[in-house]
Amino acid sequence: MLVTGVRARGVRAGRPATVSTDHGPIRGGAVVVATAAPMLRRGLYFAKTRHSRSYLAAFRVAEPPAQGLFLSVDAPTRSIRTTPDVATGGPPLLLVGGGGHPVGRVASTRVEAQRIVAWTNEYFDGASLVAAWSAQDYESLNLVPFVGRMPRGRRRIWIATGYAKWGLTNGAAAGLRISAEILGEPWREHRPWVQVLGTRTTAPSDLARGVVENAAVGRELVSGWADALGRPAPAARPAEGEGVVVHRGGVPYGVSTVGGRTTAVCAVCPHAGGVVRWNDAESSWDCPLHGSRFEASGRLIEGPATRDLRAGSRRDVAGR
Repeated sequence: MLVTGVRARGVRAGRPATVSTDHGPIRGGAVVVATAAPMLRRGLYFAKTRHSRSYLAAFRVAEPPAQGLFLSVDAPTRSIRTTPDVATGGPPLLLVGGGGHPVGRVASTRVEAQRIVAWTNEYFDGASLVAAWSAQDYESLNLVPFVGRMPRGRRRIWIATGYAKWGLTNGAAAGLRISAEILGEPWREHRPWVQVLGTRTTAPSDLARGVVENAAVGRELVSGWADALGRPAPAARPAEGEGVVVHRGGVPYGVSTVGGRTTAVCAVCPHAGGVVRWNDAESSWDCPLHGSRFEASGRLIEGPATRDLRAGSRRDVAGR
């Protein structure tokens, strides 16, 4: 049975294991937490992974490159490949990706996305933009995914995260390992390569990278609150597609205008208390701490947060 459209809030490692949802509990003998960022605090995986957003765009070009996947060796990194043009049946489309950055930590995501288009126009004459989108990825500090039993899961909760943009292969490998463990198959004998996933020895370099990343999280927490408290409400009503963080009574609020509607939400991420920032490419509120994202209305897009941003009142909307 496949259940969709139901938000999971948490997991209890009882017998049976129980997933808490908005529509009541779901029980089973085993639970696999395979969300991009683990929604559970046990294991502190949100602090052991780095989050990033990157961009991809499709173009029609006069002369598509040779079939294959190509990655630049210089910076900024760009990847190119082709894909069939199923809409017109014409020559293959060119896909160009790159522009990775930590979630919520750039001045303008719109500018980052436009750099992909500018780069393509520079190297492919007559490139015509067909579509553009973005993706969010997580990687562990030593680039080896976290796969296996979750700490304090009583051998009933498994985790898979940190694919480092190689989900097509790492995700399949994680599924093989976890399913074998749940079914009691002797994977160590028949699939020794699976041992690599989730089996690690922490090296000094891993600890150093962890210190650097979590120091950055701490700086974002402090700077986010400082910036918000430096902008008292009311401010000018944001232009279409724009958002701004202000404060009222010491509480940060995010005010944005999307589709002609100006909306205010509490700008404090319910996961770890970071102040969210406006994503002007996708009209969303993004948390720079651990990568949670929310619609302009405050509705959760992805975690590790499990709750929406609290709605603001009419007086919190700029210009009212």
